[in-house]
Amino acid sequence: MKTKYITGVALCFFFATVTAQENATTEGMGGGGFTIGYGNMGVRDLNTFVPASVPFFSNNQMLLGGTGHGVIGRLVIGGSGCAISGDRFATDSLRGSISGGQGTFDVGYILINKNKLKFFPMLGVGGGGYGISISKNIPLSATTVSLDPGQEINISQGGIVTDISLNLYTIPALAYDKEENSYGGFMIGLQVGYLFSVPNSLWGYSGGDITGGPSFGLNMPYAKLVLGGFGFSKTTN
Repeated sequence: MKTKYITGVALCFFFATVTAQENATTEGMGGGGFTIGYGNMGVRDLNTFVPASVPFFSNNQMLLGGTGHGVIGRLVIGGSGCAISGDRFATDSLRGSISGGQGTFDVGYILINKNKLKFFPMLGVGGGGYGISISKNIPLSATTVSLDPGQEINISQGGIVTDISLNLYTIPALAYDKEENSYGGFMIGLQVGYLFSVPNSLWGYSGGDITGGPSFGLNMPYAKLVLGGFGFSKTTN
C-alpha cells in the first residue's frame, strides 16, 4: 500500500537525520525524539469506498512517529515523520481501516533560546498519503478464493504536504559532560501545527487507478508530545 511505503520513507528519513546530527559537530545544538499526538482530519468523504451501512468515519487521528533537528546559531534544520492511524469498521462481511503517513524536511528559527527552554516556529515540506484498507470478514472456501481471488483491497492517494508548527522544548535537568564540554538531558516538547496538502481525486490500488473517488487532501490541525533528548556543545569533535 502506498501509504505504508510513505510512512517507511518518513521514518527512515528521521533516523538518518538523527544519525547525521550525532556525527555533525559545530558550536551548536541538537535533539530529537519520538512523537505521539492527536489530529483532526475531515475523512467523511472516504465513506464513498464502503457500503452505506458503515457509519461515517471519525475525524480523530492518532499520530506516532519521530523528529530530529540540529541547530546552527538560531537556525533549526532537520526532519520529521509519523504514521497516521484513523478509524476502523466492521460489518457482517467486511472489515477495514483508514490510515496514512507523512514525512517532511523542516526549517525553523529559535525565538526563545535558554538553556532549559527553546521555542521556535517551523516549516516542513515533504510527502504524505492516506488511504483505506478493506477485506472480507467471512469464512471462505478454496473454490470461492479461486473464482474470486480479490478478497482484499488497499486504496490510497498522496502528494506534497506542508507542515507549519509552533514548538516548545523543555530540558528539565541538564547534565554536564566535562570530557566533551557539552550539556544534555531528557527533553519534553510540545508541537502544535497544521498539516496541509492540495486535495485531489487521484486514487489508486495495486492493480491500477480508481475513477470516481472523492477529492481529498491530508489536511488537519494537530498537537504532538515530543519525548527525547537535547544537548549543546561549546567545542567541536
